[in-house]
Amino acid sequence: MVKSRFSSLDVRAMVNSIRPDVVGCNLTNVYDLNSRVYILKLARRGFKCFLLLESGVRFHLTSYDRDKSAVPSSYTMKLRKHIRTKRLTA
Repeated sequence: MVKSRFSSLDVRAMVNSIRPDVVGCNLTNVYDLNSRVYILKLARRGFKCFLLLESGVRFHLTSYDRDKSAVPSSYTMKLRKHIRTKRLTA
């Protein structure tokens, strides 16, 4: 049986696995691929990655730069306004 949704235990395990890489990074931008998939661009000195978030299904770090929409949605613009340039801690 194939798993189609993340449980809270899955989220906790994924957060613990990506935490060493992303703590101390700055959120440099937010992109949307569609209404359910977002990409957060994270960077710090000598390190850059993308955090792909698919609502309720998955999230993971990637270095692959995907094609983004030319015009961001209003929700993406609001996210950019409030969380861009923030630093990830703990």
